[in-house]
Amino acid sequence: MDNTITKRILSTVAAIILISAAAIARDINVRGIVTNSNGEPMQGVCIYNAETEQLLASTNEEGKYLVIIDGEGKLVFSILGMEDTEVPVEGRLAIDVMMTRSSITLDEVFVKAKGKLKTVAPEPTDIEIKGNYAHIKTRIKVPHRLFNSSTRLIIQPALYNVTASKMWYLKPLVFDGRRYNITQDRMLDFDLNDDPLNKYVEVQTHSSRKDDMIFWSDSVYLDNPDQDFHCDMLMAMENYNRVFYRDTTTISRGTVNPMRFFQYNLLGTEVTDTTFYPTPEMQMRDTRGDVMLTFRVNDARLDMEQGNNRSEMNSLLSQLHRIENDPDAALKSFFIYSTSSPEGNYEKNLDLSQRRMKSALDLIMDNLSPTTRRYMEVKSGGSVEPWDTLVSMLRADSLNAEADAVAEIIAKYPGQMDIQSVRVRRLPFYSPLIPDKYLPRMRKVSYEFLTSQYRYLTDDEIAEVYKTDPKSLSRFEFFRYYRYIAKTPAEKEECLKKALETHPNFIVGATDLAAMKLERGEADYDLLGKFLQPGNKLKKTPDEARLNHIAACLATHHYLEADSLASLLPDTPRYHKAKVYTDVFNGRYEGAMQEVAAESPINEVVILLALKANDQAWRKASKLGGSAEEEYLKAVAANRVDEYMAAVSHLENALRLKPELKEIAKIDGDLIDLMEEREEEEEQI
Repeated sequence: MDNTITKRILSTVAAIILISAAAIARDINVRGIVTNSNGEPMQGVCIYNAETEQLLASTNEEGKYLVIIDGEGKLVFSILGMEDTEVPVEGRLAIDVMMTRSSITLDEVFVKAKGKLKTVAPEPTDIEIKGNYAHIKTRIKVPHRLFNSSTRLIIQPALYNVTASKMWYLKPLVFDGRRYNITQDRMLDFDLNDDPLNKYVEVQTHSSRKDDMIFWSDSVYLDNPDQDFHCDMLMAMENYNRVFYRDTTTISRGTVNPMRFFQYNLLGTEVTDTTFYPTPEMQMRDTRGDVMLTFRVNDARLDMEQGNNRSEMNSLLSQLHRIENDPDAALKSFFIYSTSSPEGNYEKNLDLSQRRMKSALDLIMDNLSPTTRRYMEVKSGGSVEPWDTLVSMLRADSLNAEADAVAEIIAKYPGQMDIQSVRVRRLPFYSPLIPDKYLPRMRKVSYEFLTSQYRYLTDDEIAEVYKTDPKSLSRFEFFRYYRYIAKTPAEKEECLKKALETHPNFIVGATDLAAMKLERGEADYDLLGKFLQPGNKLKKTPDEARLNHIAACLATHHYLEADSLASLLPDTPRYHKAKVYTDVFNGRYEGAMQEVAAESPINEVVILLALKANDQAWRKASKLGGSAEEEYLKAVAANRVDEYMAAVSHLENALRLKPELKEIAKIDGDLIDLMEEREEEEEQI
């Protein structure tokens, strides 16, 4: 085979390979989900073709996306605050991506001087705090020499919580040139409703020879408006082929929130509505009783005329009948125990003991109702009294010689009751002394009954149970203890805590404890929250509970929750201040201004600053005293009306009087510029 033929074969093979490669390179649909390092879906992530830099799509609220790209291409995932992530497609139809936070914090990203004709320029603005919401609005100037009819501008604002290292993506803005928008609308096989950015699109309305001014605003709920925030904007501009412009700028640092210095005093109160007081509850308490009956020698019949048998039996039956007729009492158990004296045969004595027991029990049971007998536990037992009992009786009567003689027989014949009986009866002192004086006392039937009775405890009993077993107390008994028995506030508070441990749904106790804590300046947001959430199982809630929780909410920055609770309170003098303060903290200044201004000159200045009546605020602030807070407000008011030297002077006074105000000033949108200048001067010194 000559070289010519060989070259032709190789050329043919190469062509086949190229054709095959061309056939392999094709566009495919790639789907997936984009999440952060915590596995949470990320909305608004822009997805680009790495080779052409063309924006292909962005993720929806579930973090999902769909793009069309060459199977051998690469995707770039980009969003403000995260590292750009480049992923090769490699023919895969499903690609999930986890993005990681950017190592460069947002407050380190600044716009470089690029020239007015080549820069999208958002106007600096404020993060204005009203209640729990941060309100941000600005204008974005788009130069006509950078933006034309075939262009799309995407703006993604983000609010960054510096204190908590947390970010919220705010409402995006998509600004389309007219031709670009028409092209999007006419794209084949694509429904604009599938584009999560479509609802944010604004279309250019005038000639592309004029600069555009776009208006944007949004708000976001904040758990703690007193923390440090700043707002940034990520901007990207593309044409049909590629993204040709990207920029990030900070439009606002710190928060404008003069309400930090609003002065108010909202104390809690105990529940005074008696309809919510716990009702007294009867407690079951056990009571013991006993009776003793005696029998004749070798006789199992109960002789009512012997000894105190009749009075004992009458007393017993009277007690039992009283228990039967008491609806709050019940006879729990009845224990009968019979003993025989030890003289004679042991087995016969034991049998006699048991027959005596049955005789007495039958008499008693015949006097009880069938219901009582049915639910009463009956225990019985019989025994023969040992000769040791006789020894104890003799010694008690100082007959020690006789006692020693009996004890010697017991020791000589341990456990042999019959032999002991024979030997004891042979003792010389037995007949004249033992049968008549001691043996009758050893023949008896004894009873013990246990009664369960529901009754109200006295304050003394409540105090005693509180010491030994507090968890057995009812709500009413806890209420009695901390309201009327406890001596000191500390003891009262300890009782309330134990009451809530035992009865978690004791709302009166929780309300009273909240009032105690508020009185000493401690706001416990969690104490009453569970009772006042929607869907709680309580049929009614005392207004005092709402008042106390409003005070806790205002102290812990839960202004929106306080607002919803205040709407449920009657507008009476007792609750009026809670409504006024809730209005103020939720940004409704006008209606409350006159009342709160009358409370304090500081409050008047605070409200004027919140209303942005800056000239009036400065005039009023100038008349304030010389406390650290007053000097601080003077600095804010002076800075707003461009009284620069006065602002610097008052800020220095405030920080000298109270150095900790420096941390507030660093995040205060009204004074950040002064603080930065101050720090620069300190560094130069």
